[in-house]
Amino acid sequence: MKKAIVLFAIVTLFFACGNDKKNKEQGAKEIEAETEMTIEDMPILLGVQNRKTIESKPYNSWFTKNYMYQPNQKALADLYKALDNITITIFMGTWCEDSQLQVPALYGILDAIKYDSEKATLITVSKDKDTPEGLEKGMDIQYVPTIILFKNGKEIGRIVEAPVETLEADLLKIAKGEAYKHTYEE
Repeated sequence: MKKAIVLFAIVTLFFACGNDKKNKEQGAKEIEAETEMTIEDMPILLGVQNRKTIESKPYNSWFTKNYMYQPNQKALADLYKALDNITITIFMGTWCEDSQLQVPALYGILDAIKYDSEKATLITVSKDKDTPEGLEKGMDIQYVPTIILFKNGKEIGRIVEAPVETLEADLLKIAKGEAYKHTYEE
């Protein structure tokens, strides 16, 4: 009888340990599934960047799909001429969903009108909206993305965080000197 009780205890312990292992494995799989690479896990880029950096892994996970934005073709035709003597500075956060949405769409628009990429500067910022070089100083960067248009070195307008209408419509208004107030402007 004593042997039967000991055998029963060993078998019970064996199965209990086996179930614990199975539960741990299931728990590990669940945790692993929850901690796969997310946008927040990507390295945060800081400073002046080459566009190709955000087109490459791991940033291409959001760049590629948002680059495919389909702008209004009429606005593009007008924008082609309007941006001729305009330079653009883009402040974005690789950690920011609005930046991940708007900046690739902006590049899609600029490519569609064959805008000279040398006239666009991409600056990536921290969550505090700063860079190690202080490139944001004097630029009043409170939200990202902030897309600033310059003519003859002077700011003529900016799109802040999201367009009021559409990217192409907002760019066109700013470039043509029409009345435009960004999302946070009073």
